Amino acid sequence: MRDFSLALPQEICRELGARARARRLLLNVSVDEMAQRIGLSSKTLGSFERTGLCTLNTFVRILESLNATADLQSVLVAQTRTIEDMRAKVAIVKRQRAYRKTSLAK
Repeated sequence: MRDFSLALPQEICRELGARARARRLLLNVSVDEMAQRIGLSSKTLGSFERTGLCTLNTFVRILESLNATADLQSVLVAQTRTIEDMRAKVAIVKRQRAYRKTSLAK
């Protein structure tokens, strides 16, 4: 499995497309059948599997058809490994929006 922390965005996209294709093949579902299930053209689905590029909505629909939405559970969730991480996580939960940047030249 590729380490995403060292990959470029387009490499991550290609890897996700390849993983989706591998999962589809593991489930023994053709491109045409899966595309029809989720309301895409087979060309669009094939393009995603090659490039990893699509809209977020399309990506979620693809994951849904592959029974892989549970894989999204940990995406963008702050991981807590230390006491400082826990404190930082609590501080983030309390904040409702980002701080405004004040300009020095008024």
